[in-house]
Amino acid sequence: MTIELDNNLPELPEFEKDIRRAPDRGFRLTPQQTEISLKNALRYIPVGLHETLASEFLNELMTRGRIYGYRYRPAGPIKAKPIHTYKGKCLAGKAFQVMIDNNLDFDVALYPYELVTYGETGSVCQNWMQYHLIKKYLEVLTEDQTLVVASGHPLGLFQSRPANPRVIITNGLMVGRYDNLDDWEIAAQMGVASYGQMTAGGWMYIGPQGIVHGTYNTLLNAGRMRFGLGIEANLNGRLFVSSGLGGMSGAQPKAAEIAGAVSIVAEVDSSRIKTRHKQGWV
Repeated sequence: MTIELDNNLPELPEFEKDIRRAPDRGFRLTPQQTEISLKNALRYIPVGLHETLASEFLNELMTRGRIYGYRYRPAGPIKAKPIHTYKGKCLAGKAFQVMIDNNLDFDVALYPYELVTYGETGSVCQNWMQYHLIKKYLEVLTEDQTLVVASGHPLGLFQSRPANPRVIITNGLMVGRYDNLDDWEIAAQMGVASYGQMTAGGWMYIGPQGIVHGTYNTLLNAGRMRFGLGIEANLNGRLFVSSGLGGMSGAQPKAAEIAGAVSIVAEVDSSRIKTRHKQGWV
């Protein structure tokens, strides 16, 4: 089965001013690599639209360091809706769509316009064309099929069984001599690799609540070892000093509070301070 995008050119989006945007990732491709990058993005687009979008995608690549396909982003905020409102032939196919949209919610994602959920580079997929195609595949997914996704690229639906996974995802598989940051940056700009962190590319991000228990256990036991405390003691009367109020590091103040300590956590990005305060983590 081949799933394709519609042969209609979407309107250019209007970006909301108060939404965080990913920084320019830099442009470092050779002319040949640049050509491949454009072809990799245009493969999702009907041929009749290539001439119009080629220059637009090239501009994104050279000014943002990635081809995001902003034109294909759905208009307005993306929200996880009630599961019964999604199209689908099986519950899992609908559930994955809920999870994807939650990862790209303005109130959840770090850089929602660039499909980055957390961790500065943790992405749901590489571009908005992939977002639409993945959604289309999930709408027709059945309980005897498996969708395979490689760094955001939907390889297609494969015959399987109800006991098998409905979706198999891999991200950023850089192996051998290419297993280094420089080659990954080039691969990402060429549109063949995406870093999903753990729950961004896995479509299951739940914010600091997913790490607060581990942070609490680490902090408590490190404190017990450092101060020679008993196994029943908490960190009452101790001061914990750290930095970072991002999607994962934002769990630190709450973890310290649960452990009985007082914390001072520095953060250079005021928007992240406001987010964590609004969410009750600090």
